[in-house]
Amino acid sequence: MKLSSSLLFSAVLLAGGANSLTARDSTAVTSSDLVVEALQKNPEVRFYEAEIAAARGGRQTAGQLANPELSTELGGMSLAQAKEGLVWRASILQVFDFPGRMSLRKAIADRDITLAELGLKQFKSQLANEVRARAGDVLLLKRKEDAARSVRERLESLIEVLVQRDTGSVSALLERRILEATLLTSDRTLTDASKQVREATTTLVVLCGRGPDQPIRLSGVFTSFPTVPPLESLKQQAARSNFDLQQKRLQVAKQGLKIDLTKSDRWGNITFGPYMAGQHAGGTQIEGGFVVSIPLPLWNKNKGNIAAEEARTQQAEALLLATLRDLERDLAVERSAYLAELDALSRWRPESEKQFSDAAAEADRHYRLGAVPAATYVEMQRGYLDAMDSLIESRRNAWRHRMEIERLTGQPMGTELSRMEIGQR
Repeated sequence: MKLSSSLLFSAVLLAGGANSLTARDSTAVTSSDLVVEALQKNPEVRFYEAEIAAARGGRQTAGQLANPELSTELGGMSLAQAKEGLVWRASILQVFDFPGRMSLRKAIADRDITLAELGLKQFKSQLANEVRARAGDVLLLKRKEDAARSVRERLESLIEVLVQRDTGSVSALLERRILEATLLTSDRTLTDASKQVREATTTLVVLCGRGPDQPIRLSGVFTSFPTVPPLESLKQQAARSNFDLQQKRLQVAKQGLKIDLTKSDRWGNITFGPYMAGQHAGGTQIEGGFVVSIPLPLWNKNKGNIAAEEARTQQAEALLLATLRDLERDLAVERSAYLAELDALSRWRPESEKQFSDAAAEADRHYRLGAVPAATYVEMQRGYLDAMDSLIESRRNAWRHRMEIERLTGQPMGTELSRMEIGQR
């Protein structure tokens, strides 16, 4: 009896856990929720955080003095009077950088920290941009799938009615065959749309750190198309906040510091410290003093390393200019493509989508009443799917171009909504 009660209690717990898991999986999430989830679970975030920790460790090392060196010498001495004795020498020497060299190393290490922090910010920004882009794409593809499913369900239901009404006439048989062929075509359309939805959804959930087969339900995800700023404004914004440009500028500044550090290396390090020496042959003698040592740059003036660092600086400057050129080109291309998609969407009236959907349903109703022929019915269903496919693809393209512009500029393009929106509130 006790065993049965225990099993029953365990079953209740498992059922409750399964129900809570299902409830959690089916909870609607917004794109902002998904961004937070992706930032928390993405393993690459920890990589960039470790990169920052490593750069800070390098900064700590750059500000440390070298350890002092203890040097001892021990030997013997024999004088002419056949007197022998011990000879010794000991010194503690500290190596100091040439003035200003440690400050340069610290400044270079500071640039490394800034670069690592900028890399983390760039990754988080691009990850958030990718999550929002994928969420909007899933939303649009689901609308395309819903349209294909509605047409297929109408066709399937209508064919079942025609089978029940079969009169055996040739015209009725041909109409049924036309509808059956259209049903097969709609099956293909629905299958392709469903595959696109599953692929986009799987990419999104994996991006957010979930399992590839974990369901997700989007809510409050809207894809809007604000007016794009002028190209010069986009260039100015990108010049300020584009992450690649910021990194290239830091690399140029870092190389300038490396040139200064390499120039100071020709003087070497300064060695300073006390020493004591003594001998015990023919009497005891003790001496002490200080040792100062500095290399003289007479032959090796470090010209080769200086020239190498100057060449690397020229490379960094060239990469900066190339990045700026490519950025301006990409902005021009994406802005032009975005405007082209907006122009195509502007030809759609806000009520057009509903009108096509209503017309497809109306054609189905009137065909059942015998008011329209099969050809008109089939053409209307195909026209509805073709129109929805064209509309959704234009919106997907526009949404992708908008997300790309935001990625290039490093900032949202605008919060105001234009007259063309999807996912009506």
